[in-house]
Amino acid sequence: MSTPWLTPIVADSDHAEANAVSYEALTPTELDSDKAGCYISALNYAYEHPDIRNIAVTGPYGAGKSSVLKTWCKAHNGTLRVLTVSLADFDMQRHVDESNGDSSSDEGTKNTGSVEKSIEYSILQQILYKNKKHELPCSRIDRISDVTAGQILRSASFLTGTILLSGAALFFLAPDYVTTKLSLPGAFARYLLECPFGVRVSGAVASVMGSLCLLLNQLHRIGIFDRKVSLDKVDLLKGAVTTRASSPSLLNVYIDEIVYFFDSTKYDVVIFEDLDRFNNGRIFVKLREINQIINNCLSDRKPVKFIYAVRDGIFNSAESRTKFFDFVMPVIPVMDNQNAYEHFVKKFKEEEINNNLSECISRIATFIPNMRVMHNITNEFRLYQNLVNSRENLAKLLAMIAYKNLCAEDYHGIDSKKGVLYHFIQSYLDHEIQNELLHSANNELEDMAQSLVAITNEKLANRENLREELLMPYLSKNYSGALVFYTEGRQISLDDLIQDEDEFLMLLDKENIQVVTPYNRQIFLMINQRDTEKLKQQYEKRCHLIETKSVDNITRVKNNISSLESLRTEILSGTVADIAEKMTNEGFVAWIKKKEDTGVLTIQSEHEQIDFIFFLLSSGYLSTDYMSYRSIFIPGGLSETDNLFLKDVMSGKGPEKTFSFHLDNVNNIVERLKKLGVLQRDNAQHPAVIRWLIDNDPDTLKNNIMALLSQTGSQRVVSLLMLMQNDFTTYVRLRYLEIFMSDEHILNRLLAHLCASEERTPEQKFFVQEIAAHLLCLTEKSNIWQSVEINKRIGELIDSSPILITAVPKGYGDAFFEVLKDNTLSVSYIPGDVGDEKCSVIRKIAGAGLFKYSVSNLKNVYLCLTQDKNEERMSFSLYPFHCLESLAISELTEVLWTNIEDFILSVFIESEEIDRIPELLNSSEVSMTVVEQIIAKMDFCINNLDDIINRSECADNNASGRNIYSMLLQHDRIFPSFDNIIHLLHDTSINTSGELVQWVNEKHFEFEPSDIVINDTGIFNNFISELICSPVISEEALLKVLSNLNVVIIDVPENIPLRNAELLCSEKKLAPTVNVFTVLFNALCGNVDDINRMNTLLGNLIAQRPEIITQEPEDIFYIEGDFDEELASELFRHKLIGMNIKVAALRWLRDNKPGILDKSYLLSLDILAELSPWMGDDDLRLTLLKRCLVAGDAGKDALCVVLNSFADESYHGLLPHDRFRKIPHSVDLWEVAELISNLGFIQPPKMGSGRDEHKIVITPVRYVRDVEFYD
Repeated sequence: MSTPWLTPIVADSDHAEANAVSYEALTPTELDSDKAGCYISALNYAYEHPDIRNIAVTGPYGAGKSSVLKTWCKAHNGTLRVLTVSLADFDMQRHVDESNGDSSSDEGTKNTGSVEKSIEYSILQQILYKNKKHELPCSRIDRISDVTAGQILRSASFLTGTILLSGAALFFLAPDYVTTKLSLPGAFARYLLECPFGVRVSGAVASVMGSLCLLLNQLHRIGIFDRKVSLDKVDLLKGAVTTRASSPSLLNVYIDEIVYFFDSTKYDVVIFEDLDRFNNGRIFVKLREINQIINNCLSDRKPVKFIYAVRDGIFNSAESRTKFFDFVMPVIPVMDNQNAYEHFVKKFKEEEINNNLSECISRIATFIPNMRVMHNITNEFRLYQNLVNSRENLAKLLAMIAYKNLCAEDYHGIDSKKGVLYHFIQSYLDHEIQNELLHSANNELEDMAQSLVAITNEKLANRENLREELLMPYLSKNYSGALVFYTEGRQISLDDLIQDEDEFLMLLDKENIQVVTPYNRQIFLMINQRDTEKLKQQYEKRCHLIETKSVDNITRVKNNISSLESLRTEILSGTVADIAEKMTNEGFVAWIKKKEDTGVLTIQSEHEQIDFIFFLLSSGYLSTDYMSYRSIFIPGGLSETDNLFLKDVMSGKGPEKTFSFHLDNVNNIVERLKKLGVLQRDNAQHPAVIRWLIDNDPDTLKNNIMALLSQTGSQRVVSLLMLMQNDFTTYVRLRYLEIFMSDEHILNRLLAHLCASEERTPEQKFFVQEIAAHLLCLTEKSNIWQSVEINKRIGELIDSSPILITAVPKGYGDAFFEVLKDNTLSVSYIPGDVGDEKCSVIRKIAGAGLFKYSVSNLKNVYLCLTQDKNEERMSFSLYPFHCLESLAISELTEVLWTNIEDFILSVFIESEEIDRIPELLNSSEVSMTVVEQIIAKMDFCINNLDDIINRSECADNNASGRNIYSMLLQHDRIFPSFDNIIHLLHDTSINTSGELVQWVNEKHFEFEPSDIVINDTGIFNNFISELICSPVISEEALLKVLSNLNVVIIDVPENIPLRNAELLCSEKKLAPTVNVFTVLFNALCGNVDDINRMNTLLGNLIAQRPEIITQEPEDIFYIEGDFDEELASELFRHKLIGMNIKVAALRWLRDNKPGILDKSYLLSLDILAELSPWMGDDDLRLTLLKRCLVAGDAGKDALCVVLNSFADESYHGLLPHDRFRKIPHSVDLWEVAELISNLGFIQPPKMGSGRDEHKIVITPVRYVRDVEFYD
């Protein structure tokens, strides 16, 4: 495939491709033996040394590390098996990483792990896929490879052998069965049956073992036994085994594959390149570990060497580097700043290098980072040298190529009008940079000019004269003998003040100065402090002028002014290099920073790139003609004479051809056309001819127009008119259209062609609207628009002209408006941002209402009428109401509200003007359908429902029709606040238990703390029963509400759920009264499964006011006449109920309900031990103790505490520690002793003998478990 535009340039002998200096590859090269000898010797030493396993070849990027390694490998002439692993993370990847640098630390850790796995995966790929599958038969890494016939045969053999051996085992064990099933000769079976059974079993076992050996061999080859499971926990009690979820290193997972690879392939050296670009030290540690493992496993062969080509600074310290690597060999860079020129200049032919190019090479070379970049710059320079248009200036071309390589992003930003270079050149052309440089110079020049004027206007030559002049208004020399200055008891004469500056300054520092007579101190004049301050300032200022009023100083000021003016001239006329040099590098960087801050410059450049661009600009290598060094230009174009025009007209050439000629003698051409009789031809209506006819023969032109409009093809008529008027000025075009307006018939025909529905090109459409705008600017015969037919056609034309106002010629806006107004014509389209004149027209049109309603018209009216304001304009799509109302045009507001629903659905519903929503929701002009659209589609929140009137589709809000509040709740448009909850509670159309509770559940976490105040009793009861006691309200929502409810509920609903009651009680919102206690009991006692929770709840309620037990014990313990033993037990167990109250309750039960304590087990022995010291009599203790012992409640410590609390000391001996005790006999003591012996703490009691026959003998029981107790 050929490139036509390229062919002549390449083929041109004058610009044949410069290939004397050939292109150069960017890959590593083989070094000369004399240059690489030292490196080869060092690497040979490291390779031959058995203890050196990890070798580092260090050096900066581009130093030639890969070339050295390539040369070393080549030096071994193929005797060395080398595996190269190359990984790199270049600037493109690094740029992406930096753009995401604001991610969280967790994400950064994940990214680091992902990158590390990527590196490991790539290393595994490059190692394990180096050899083909048949070279690694036992590898478990799947590779795509052809299955050979040998492999198929081997697999079939294994399978056949397995089946045959299995069959043989079966034949040994059951020969008759196999013989019968397979129809074999019976001799085989008889022979085996005659053999001893042990022989047959041995044969079967041998066959099974052979079959299993073949099977296991195949399973081992596919790696089924290499699957490992890591156990994390073994729970023997539960019989559970848990595996450890882990994400191990890929290199560690496949270490056996790596070892197998090196064992099978016999590689001697592995070279790792560019691993350091990832800045991940852990990968080096893993590779060192792998090297150690490989060499340990392959101890019978020469160690495998790992060579790392890395930069010098891969490790932070020398110790860590030398500890990690066994041998470090640095590579000295081939190119640096000192010898870059010598390398670079060799890339060019001698005839190319002149003084300018040589200097350019020398200066650019210092910016080239390495040899690869230098090679690429040279390659691209050769290519561009043969293609671009401006290739004669090699220095500028080389600079452009260097800029393209070193600042690639900035270079490619030129095409999208971005980048430092593009904006700098553009700012230079727009004089922005010059103006910035001139700002300080202009200010300094203005200051110098004012200073020169002040010095020139200063007439005095010394300070004495100045002091005399300043004091003259207060005391002239004529009166110096009769008057003096007086201050603080001192008299100072005028002459002293004139001659002595210190006296003068001292006088001005005083607050009260008087001019008096020297003898009687009669005051003649008073000088206040304000006057003295002015005198002092004026004196200091003029002293400076007097000191600088010398020939030398004036000359110096004038020279400075001249220098500044010269500088100003240089800046205004300076080249790009001059301007850049005057900016200095610091100013250039500051300019870039300013552009970045303002958002003009979006491409970020590194500091080195900015320095290089500044160097190219300040050196003149890049200038305003830089585009000619990066593009190809093809010249062309023709010109014709008047005779050619006439020839083409006569030959019937089209207007497109004839109108393109430049006519020199129009007068003679018109005369010739008339003589030839072709003046009315379409191709003869040249714009120059028409202009001449307008000025000299309008009647002939009118005839030509009639002939033109008489054609039937409207598209051709429009095309011809467009070609004729293409180069007309506004004045000429209006004069031409006046001829159309002079005749109603001509105008009607013109409008008919313009309104025709034929398909037109965009240029033709624009022209039609332009003609319509010009016609409506002609006021002399504007009454012609009153014609019905013409008025109808112009109305159609206006309706189809979206740029009608824009097309109004400059200076004719008022005329255009007057024609519209006089003929009541309304425009259908208002354009967007236009000039000031068009804005004036649009304001008049809007003010008179001469436009048709549409959203775009309203928007464009706003945009036009605000574009000349200094304040920042609001976005119409975001704030349509505010935008239109800010114009203060009543007609606009009227149009807006006339079409309010369409305006809402078209614009407002997509805006952010949420502050107008309450007004629209409350407006009766907005239907409920539109209201629903507003609520459903706009993102807003009603902070205070007091601002919204709840309307519904039905007149009665209680009806089932849709209402605004329900819609707001449904679409979550109400701000979650307790004030809004209270407001909704007052509205009867809201379903509190349904809509309101659901909303509270969803939004409770957004409620801000605020006291809930409900003054209406009915609303409060509804709030408690429907919201607080709702079974569907969530626990979190209920707690949120309760935390802001500063009341205590004394009337509890009878249907209160247990969960709600628990939360109310925990938040102390229930009054601890008998009434609340009773209601809760009646409401909750029906559910048998929740009896324990109910008792806990009631216990917690009573614990808030424990004295209620002693005040109303009948209501607490006996509900509906029945004693609730479980509830009573819960109360006595409760920690928050005091001991006195519990003891009082027990006494009440004993005294008022006889026998209840004997029948009910209310207290555990531990609780009795706590209460026993508080009981005043042993009878109560004894009753409760017996009940505990009967119930089997046997805590020895607690029992000891209870027994020791008896006032009767005989009870103290019922539980002896180490030996028997004798206590007086009584019925109660004997009964208690028997109960204790039943529990196993003592032996059965018995009566004493002899003189102790009336005493009870208590003998302790010793068990191993009591040793600690007895001790």
